[in-house]
Amino acid sequence: MMDGNKVLGHDADTLIKPDMLAVLERTNLSVNVQGFLLPVFEALSNSMDGIEQRFNDQASRKGKILVKFESLNDPKKILISVTDNGVGLNEENYKSFRTPFSGYKLSKRGRGFGRFIAFKVFSRIHYSSRFEIATIEETRTFRFDISQDEEIIFHDGKPEFSGCGMCVELDEPLKDWFELIGSLSKQDVKDQIGSHFLPYFLYRGLPEIFLQFDDDEPENITSYFKAVFVEHAAGQIDTTIEGVTCSLNYTLTKIPKTRQFKSHSLLFAAADRIVGHPRDLSNKLGATHFVDKDDSKFIIVAVVRGEAFETRLNDSRTSLDLPPKAIEEIVGIVCEKIQDREKQQIEKIKTGQAQKLNVALHENPILRLGLKGQSLSEYVAKKPNHWGPEEFVQDLALSRYRNTGDLLKQITEAANDPASYADKIKDLASRIDAGKKEALAEYVIHRKSIIELLDAARKFDDAKTRGAEDEVHSLIFRRFSDSVNVEYFQHNLWLIDDALAFLPYVSSDRTMHGGGRKKGDKVTDLLFYDDTMVLGDEDGTTLTIVEFKKPSRNDYSFGPAKSDPVTQVIDTLEKAVGAGGITRTDGGHMSFERVARRSAFIIADLTPTLIKVLKRHNFQNPHDPKIWTQYFDNGEIFIQAFGYDTLVSMAKKRNQAFSKVLLDD
Repeated sequence: MMDGNKVLGHDADTLIKPDMLAVLERTNLSVNVQGFLLPVFEALSNSMDGIEQRFNDQASRKGKILVKFESLNDPKKILISVTDNGVGLNEENYKSFRTPFSGYKLSKRGRGFGRFIAFKVFSRIHYSSRFEIATIEETRTFRFDISQDEEIIFHDGKPEFSGCGMCVELDEPLKDWFELIGSLSKQDVKDQIGSHFLPYFLYRGLPEIFLQFDDDEPENITSYFKAVFVEHAAGQIDTTIEGVTCSLNYTLTKIPKTRQFKSHSLLFAAADRIVGHPRDLSNKLGATHFVDKDDSKFIIVAVVRGEAFETRLNDSRTSLDLPPKAIEEIVGIVCEKIQDREKQQIEKIKTGQAQKLNVALHENPILRLGLKGQSLSEYVAKKPNHWGPEEFVQDLALSRYRNTGDLLKQITEAANDPASYADKIKDLASRIDAGKKEALAEYVIHRKSIIELLDAARKFDDAKTRGAEDEVHSLIFRRFSDSVNVEYFQHNLWLIDDALAFLPYVSSDRTMHGGGRKKGDKVTDLLFYDDTMVLGDEDGTTLTIVEFKKPSRNDYSFGPAKSDPVTQVIDTLEKAVGAGGITRTDGGHMSFERVARRSAFIIADLTPTLIKVLKRHNFQNPHDPKIWTQYFDNGEIFIQAFGYDTLVSMAKKRNQAFSKVLLDD
């Protein structure tokens, strides 16, 4: 039994309605064209609902909506109205209007929140409606203002349109939007409406939507976009979202390239509208657009929808809560569908890639060894469509380096045996045709000139002063840079060791955090990072550093890092591992997880004080008196030390082996 605030002897109470101002405060809306027009989209969506209620399956034939913009670029005068000929704000709809997050809207795949989002953009929102009750026409005209205690403020005005329907007027935008309003174009508005309601154009009927600016003639944008958004292909795909297999529907549409639609894109749809930002498919497909036989540019727009998206739609219907892994998987599957559909376009991209790679290999034919017997077309077909010559060269270089049976790796290992080295180069030459042999000869001559520069840099100049170690450093690899911004052909790491040229990441004269040097920072001359298995070693990463010292320096002493290069490189390696990674020049982070191997080169003339320091650290030179080595068990660090004369000599030996075979030099 109920008695006042009692129910069967228990206290009872009622819910307090949501604090919509607080809800809005926590709702983020990007200050861009899409964000500005979101209230218009919501009004359009409500208009479509009203038209469907009135005309049912005749909605697309009998429904009409007029979207009018007055004083588009003047924030103080702009007025936007959305007028329809739907059922209007009858008793049922008005009750739903007054109920935030209403059940009626949820049943229509809405959230019952759309009308409130308008207050993120406009401060004045006005409704006028005409509807029927038992064939008698009634009207409701009011201002909606959630900042007031009584949010709905009625007045006696009548709708300016005839018959049933509703008009929503939006004006007095907030100051945050003034700058954007000043830059809006009519085409912006038109394209945004078309892209937002793309699902309707593709798989649902739309009423006639007219767009008008001031006193211009209204344009039927329904007809316009129906002609643009023509279904190209459709189907179903399966994907995994948070461990659950979900079926999604996809639609592909082929449209001319425009300012709004300028690259292949994937759009997610929920609640019959596009939500979130487009995913650019250019990288996956290898081009921003395709080209028809008549040379006209076109793009593919994919729309994906499914029940799994409806439950992941936020209240403002602006984004989906999808894990990045799921998005990546959907993008990959959709791109496969597009590539299957556009085989000729993909073949053109692959042909272009092969042609550009062929030019790059003409400059560096030794990298053909990385093809491992494949033709250019076979190799390119297996690689991403967006790769250019640089990515291919890096991949071929790494492939060549990582393959322990690779011919060039054998050549590098035989560097201390000139006779064997020459034999291996002779074998290499036998594998390359005459045209490529000529290009390889040009490369040998280039290397020879670099060696001459290195030799000059370490000697006295005309003023009887030696070059600084910085000159040698810069010749080998540009200072204060890394492999993000130094291309393969722009460095000469082969001067130290051919293998170093092919490691995935090189940093030169940079801190671990990527910024300016601070107190306590260890800055390596050169740091190499490799995340691969090398010569059958266990999984793990390798860090290698190179430390240059001034030619002919002879003031070293055992112990302090400033005077002891061995201590310096050990400290630097430990600092690098302790930092956990390095910030690249592009802002990305290279993680140093699972470092299993550490190594270092000390390149410094073997003066008496340096030899004394090396001996104190138990360095040995049993195989070559000019190359001192030591492995430190406690830190698992291998260090080689040799002079500039040895650096030049070893580089000459390797190059002379090429010259002997190719140039008979």
